[in-house]
Amino acid sequence: MLPYEDRNTLPAALILALGIAVGLAGGGWLVGHGLARFKSETRTVTVKGLVEREVKSDRAVWTLGLRRASDTLADAHQRIAADRDAVLAFLKKQGFSDAEVDRQPTRTLDKLARDFGQGQAERFRYVVTTAVEVSTANVDLVRKASGATEELLKGGVILDADDQSGRANPRFVVSKFNDLRPELLAAATKNARAIAEQFAADSGSKVGDIRSANQGSIQIFGTDGNDESAPFSPTSTPVKKIRVVSTFEFALK
Repeated sequence: MLPYEDRNTLPAALILALGIAVGLAGGGWLVGHGLARFKSETRTVTVKGLVEREVKSDRAVWTLGLRRASDTLADAHQRIAADRDAVLAFLKKQGFSDAEVDRQPTRTLDKLARDFGQGQAERFRYVVTTAVEVSTANVDLVRKASGATEELLKGGVILDADDQSGRANPRFVVSKFNDLRPELLAAATKNARAIAEQFAADSGSKVGDIRSANQGSIQIFGTDGNDESAPFSPTSTPVKKIRVVSTFEFALK
């Protein structure tokens, strides 16, 4: 009986093995074909688009700080009031309107009233500070007037810089930056597509739609090279260089 059983079992085993082999080969071809199609359909290239544009500031903010010290409070206030009147007269002479000029609050420091330090060793007991701020769209007038402050110095008025913000000089800003944003982003997109097309040409492909986009960084520089992206930067120039760097992922076909 054993020889008979072996003759029937052997063909069945061969058929089963052959079926498994064919199935594996067919499945491997399908899987391989599917992966190739998946990779082909998701071929992408990621590039950065860069655009730089010079823009003239459309607004200026100029803070003219004043400081006086004296042994008597009345004298200190009298001196600083005279300085402020001189500054207001100077600005009016330069051509600024009342709406463009704002008087800042007056602050008084009594050194003997402090809880620290040796007040008796101070030369003057009272220090009084104030400021006059100009805010205007007339950028050129601010530039002209800031160069004529020697007239105040000759009259005995010394302009005091703010140690914390460093706003001794006028600050020039681009207040309509949001109006420029769409134009700048469009230019960055165009630049990125041109770079992607160069990559695609080298690989024999063509650039398709944008798969993803990241606005990236937007920086503002003065013509002196200083980064003025922060709300208060140490320096400011009337002409700005705006730089936009955005990242795009393009499909390749």
